[in-house]
Amino acid sequence: MLRIGFYTPTVMLTSELSDISIFTDQEAVDFSLYAAGIEVLSGRYYALNGSIRICDIAPLIESAICGNTDSLLADCEIEVYAGSETATHDFQVLYCDKDLGLADPMEWLSQNFLTLIPYRRIAPDGFFEVQWYAADREGISFMVYCTFLNDKGVQDTYNYVQSGNGLVQHGAGICREIVLLREVAAKVKSSRKIESLTLQSVTVRRGDRLLTVFVDPSLSGIVPFHYANCFNVVESLALPRITTEKIKVDNSIASLGKSSRFYDVNVSKEYEVEMGPLTSDECSQVEQMLTSAQVRIPWGFFSSLDEIDFYALTQIMITDFTSELSDTDEKMNKVKFTWRFMDNRPKLPLQSSPGIFNDSYNPVFS
Repeated sequence: MLRIGFYTPTVMLTSELSDISIFTDQEAVDFSLYAAGIEVLSGRYYALNGSIRICDIAPLIESAICGNTDSLLADCEIEVYAGSETATHDFQVLYCDKDLGLADPMEWLSQNFLTLIPYRRIAPDGFFEVQWYAADREGISFMVYCTFLNDKGVQDTYNYVQSGNGLVQHGAGICREIVLLREVAAKVKSSRKIESLTLQSVTVRRGDRLLTVFVDPSLSGIVPFHYANCFNVVESLALPRITTEKIKVDNSIASLGKSSRFYDVNVSKEYEVEMGPLTSDECSQVEQMLTSAQVRIPWGFFSSLDEIDFYALTQIMITDFTSELSDTDEKMNKVKFTWRFMDNRPKLPLQSSPGIFNDSYNPVFS
C-alpha cells in the first residue's frame, strides 16, 4: 500500500502549501519533488506507524521560480517509490511569498490582479504593469478608462480596449499587460482631436479586476525603484525622498621604514534614503519592496526613467532599513532604508550638456 495525502485546489499559492503525508506499509519510501522541471527535494524517508510527513516545502518551490518575473506559475510533481509500488501527484502553484490566508485562492484570483495595491500614484510620463491569472475559456479583453483635462481645462473621460477584444483564454495561465501613460495620452488626443491634455487617472479592468493609478505631476523626474512584489510581479515605486550618499574606505596601513602606505584598500558606497509621506497603499508597497528578492533602478548615461524591461535595469541590494508604519492619523508614515549597487565598484553619474556648441567654438563655454 502506498498513498500520497496532499490536497491542492486547481492552483495553489506557494505560501499556502501544506505538508505532504505519505501512507505506506513499507519500511521506507524514495521521495522526489519537482518544481518547474527542477528537482528541489529527494531522499529516502522511513515510516513511523505507517506514515511519513514532509514539511515546509514552500521555500524549496519558491527558490526554483523566484528568479524569473516572467514565470509565476510552476507545474509541480511528487513521485514516491516503495519496492514495486509507485505513487505520483501533480499540482500547479502560483508564487506568493506572503501569507494571505487564502486556502482556496481561485475566487480571489478571479477578482483581482496579482497585486495587493489596487490604487497607486505615478508620474505623468510613467508606466505600470499588471498580471493576472486567467482561467480556461475566460475572456481576456483588457479595458483602459482614463480621466483627463482637455485643452480647454474641462474634465472629460475616455475608454478603449487595449488588447484581447472578444478573445478568450485557451488553457489556464498568466496574462500580462503594460500601460504607458504617454500612449494613453496619445490615444485620447487622436480620438478626441485635441492638441493637449492633462491625465488625472487611469483605471484598467479585466472582468471583475480593477486597478487605478493617479497621475501626480510632483513625481516627475524621480528615479523609480522597480521590484518584484509578493507574487513575483514587477511593480514600481517613485516617491519624494531625500538621498544621502555615504562613501566608506576600509584599508590597512603598512609601515615601510620612515613612511607608511595603504594596502588592501576597499572603497564602498551606500545610499541612505528617507522616503515619504506614504499613503496606506504605499506602505504595503514599501513593505514588499524592502523584502523583495529583486530590486532594480534605471542607472547609467543611456538609461531611461521609463525603461519597461526589468532585466535591463541595474540591480541593487537594500542592506538595512527602519520601517515603523502606523495606522494612526496623527502623523504621516515615512520609511528609511539603505541600499547599494550589487557591483562592488562605486558608481558616479556622468554629467551631460548636449547641444551647447555649434560649429563655431565659443570660449565662453570652455
